[in-house]
Amino acid sequence: MPSRARRSRGTRAACALLVSLVLTATWSCGGGDGNGDDGGPVAGELLFDGSAGELVPHDTGRSAVYRVSATFEGETQVSSFTSTITENGDDGSFQTRFESATGALARSVSRDTGDEVRVERFVNDPGGPDERDAVLEPPVVVVRTPVIAGDAIETSFARPLDLTITVDGVAERRQVLFVGSARRVPEANDTVTVPAGTFAAVRYTVSAHGEATIPILGQGLRFTADVAGHEWFAPGAGGVKEDLEVTLRAADARTSVRFVTERVAPEVTP
Repeated sequence: MPSRARRSRGTRAACALLVSLVLTATWSCGGGDGNGDDGGPVAGELLFDGSAGELVPHDTGRSAVYRVSATFEGETQVSSFTSTITENGDDGSFQTRFESATGALARSVSRDTGDEVRVERFVNDPGGPDERDAVLEPPVVVVRTPVIAGDAIETSFARPLDLTITVDGVAERRQVLFVGSARRVPEANDTVTVPAGTFAAVRYTVSAHGEATIPILGQGLRFTADVAGHEWFAPGAGGVKEDLEVTLRAADARTSVRFVTERVAPEVTP
């Protein structure tokens, strides 16, 4: 969550973009050094044959704290957020609450079908001025089991970003929900060390594209976000690492930020 990177441009629609991941669910998390094999995928290799709920645990009351390091033009800024499972339904649905150290909020509704965990709804800034309630159709598939190397998941994409936008010298800070499409490909089993410990995890490559339009000074300003990198999921722990390059564009402005997200403390479990 909120960590900043700024750039000013002189045209009317140019933007100084503050970029901050308000990560969308319990799988968006964890950073550190991957200590395992970083080679290419071995297509067809069985990486995990348990349930989807083992890769994305969601017991009510389960909570974890994450640190997000954002690097932009050689400068790194650090922020943090907490994800908490607030409710589980009898139909496999569960809700997650996200809160940044600055008080920014988001909420997701997900579903565990046994072989998939998917996000069906995302509410950005609930009750706030930038509230956006997005019903995701098709849902965002986070993990699918069994996990087989090279077995791509073509899915939706939803990611909130915290932006500082400057138009004609006027700066506004906004929370923006980007929605689009994504491709997630399991690569290999890996060993990942983060401040919360060392985990055996499945490594995924991620690529995504999302769009958003927000009103600025009486006009609609269109943004695009392109995401590329890796995520790691550990059985019994959930997401334990995320290392992503996010490129934002609006009008003739462009900015790229590298985000490394780390689980900084052991999970609190009910």
